[in-house]
Amino acid sequence: MRIGRLVSALGVAAGAWMAAGPAGASGDYGCSVGWTLDRAGLDCANSIVMSPGNDTRVNLALLLRDRAGLAGKPGEYPVQEWDQGFGRTFFDWHIFTQASYPESQWEDNDYYGSRCVSLKGGDAAFAGAVAANGKLSAADREALLAARAQLAPICSSFGADYWVRQRDSTSAPAPAWPVGISSKPGKEFVSYLVASAAFYGEDWAAARSGFAALAQASDPWVKETARYMQGRVELNAAQAVAFDEWGSFSGAESTDKPATQSAGKALADYLKAYPKGAYAASAKGLQRRVLWLGGDLGGLSDAYEALLAATVPGSALEEALIEEIDNKLLLAKGAETAIDTPLLLATYDLMRMRGSAEEDTEEFYAYGPKPIDEAELAAQEPLFKGREDLYQFLRATYSFYIAGDAQDVLLRIPDATATTAHSALDFSRQVLRGQALAASNDPGEEAFWRRLITGSAGLYQRPAAELGLALHWDRAGQAGKVFAAQSPVQDSMIRKLLIERSVGPDILRGAADNAQRPVEERQLALFTLLYKQLSRGFYAGFLKDLPLVPSGANADAGLWSLSTAETVPVGLFAAGRFSDGYACPALSQTAAALAKNAKDVKGRLCLGEFYRLNGFDDFYLGADTSEAGGLGSGKELFPGTPIPRGSFYSSIIADPAAARADKAYALYRAVRCYAPAGINSCGDAEVPIEQRKAWFNTLKRQYADTKWAKGLEYYW
Repeated sequence: MRIGRLVSALGVAAGAWMAAGPAGASGDYGCSVGWTLDRAGLDCANSIVMSPGNDTRVNLALLLRDRAGLAGKPGEYPVQEWDQGFGRTFFDWHIFTQASYPESQWEDNDYYGSRCVSLKGGDAAFAGAVAANGKLSAADREALLAARAQLAPICSSFGADYWVRQRDSTSAPAPAWPVGISSKPGKEFVSYLVASAAFYGEDWAAARSGFAALAQASDPWVKETARYMQGRVELNAAQAVAFDEWGSFSGAESTDKPATQSAGKALADYLKAYPKGAYAASAKGLQRRVLWLGGDLGGLSDAYEALLAATVPGSALEEALIEEIDNKLLLAKGAETAIDTPLLLATYDLMRMRGSAEEDTEEFYAYGPKPIDEAELAAQEPLFKGREDLYQFLRATYSFYIAGDAQDVLLRIPDATATTAHSALDFSRQVLRGQALAASNDPGEEAFWRRLITGSAGLYQRPAAELGLALHWDRAGQAGKVFAAQSPVQDSMIRKLLIERSVGPDILRGAADNAQRPVEERQLALFTLLYKQLSRGFYAGFLKDLPLVPSGANADAGLWSLSTAETVPVGLFAAGRFSDGYACPALSQTAAALAKNAKDVKGRLCLGEFYRLNGFDDFYLGADTSEAGGLGSGKELFPGTPIPRGSFYSSIIADPAAARADKAYALYRAVRCYAPAGINSCGDAEVPIEQRKAWFNTLKRQYADTKWAKGLEYYW
């Protein structure tokens, strides 16, 4: 759990307030990344280009990094625990924070998100205060420290998770407080423990009176901590009924308003008395929570803007603030009337430009902001005084994603590709201009992307610009240009996707032989070449290129997500399984037979065996038609179409010249294509169950003496 630095940076209780409520960060949902620059809707990936489809945290972080010129500087790409197919063009929030906030350190806290988050740190502070008070005897110190340990079971009895609203079945035993302590400071420490137990046990009245009685304690630590805890007690009392059993906030109208007001006063009083106190940072964080619980989103927005201005760019505190702002302000209902400062408003506007619903109803928007319209955006112009570049970017973004007016984008954003170091906003503006050029079929688009690539030095910037050029070439049916010797498109993931989806045999052969490229890219090119030749009936070409498979090449790596695999199993074509019950020669011999006669019955059955035994059922390499406009979604340059093994069986069944044993095996395999759930795994068009029954009956009646008939008991 990533929490420790957040708590220490914003104050000990800030972590609890930031986590409370729905963890509705506006990104990081499970899905597959769309390889396009047009990002109208939220998915699992983010781009270095600010857009409606980005996680709001990423858009805000990019704007903040521009304050210190961080976005245009080169950096190290973080090492990913597992490759999600992002390449160096996309990322999720976790990866982004690794790259942008490398100094953040996080530690576990079992009670993160609850009032008990302060328990562990409070143990150390209590022990330090007891040790520092010279009026306590050694016996008193020992008794007090032992008594402090009785608070932990109270927290444990409520469960560690914030949304656990009831005690566990086994409640904590009632604390046994020391009775032999007679000194005044010792009694104050005991009273502090009694009040703390009431606080952790949700007895707000007892905690309130207990800490109030210690406001003038003789021990300085007890006195200050009691003053601070008065605010925490009122705050927790205010929100006690404001969250449902899952931790979702029910709204400001559900809070205890008198307690909220008391919390605000108590925290203000503490900060007045202790402006640089031990809990000053936490108290300031809790003041923001008071604003949130009270529904004062305007005040909360102003507080965030001021705090962001005072925060060091790229620091752990900035990361923590972004998380808090996303959770408490940007996702709050009614935020559109409260946010009026440029950075937060721009972030919020971009979120409101995401793809809208089919029905523009209040019910639909109950869980998110209503989409912005052009009139509202135009009315915001005075709020962006001094940030006209940001405002024009928002207007251009609206024109592109909502109004569909590419020409307006070109009017609002001039060409600035000559710049050699782009800020996040500058780069986003230029990429949006490139998208508008593409939408307009502008003849200068290719030259534009080439210039932008040259000047893109910041982390993730060049791959994004390379994607723009690759998309342009792919749409034009010229994906092979990506692989030319002087091509500026060097990002390996972009190249691998085009290898899988778009390019023809000559480009694949050249890519497989390019010793300057990463080995997995070369392996994928050779695998794709051989697979498409074999599966599309180019058997002679397959045999010609088969010797390119290196001796000992991997045949066991599996066929899942080859573009992200560290090792591609190109060795399958030389050493894969080829026979299992039905006698078949090695794949090379099968391909040779099919090269002579593509209708060779045994050759087709044996090729089907190779597919079946090596996991090629439901495997596909080719154009990705599911993503219109995405990389590799256009016309594929490799000729032919895949020939599924199911079609081998149906054609052999219908062939009167097929040998009896071969036809029996074709019937057997045709029926088993639907095992065990009645779903076709053999790639051809599904046939009705009546046809499968007919195949089964034919096998059982006309070929009853074969082992295939004897070995088949059902049809599916």
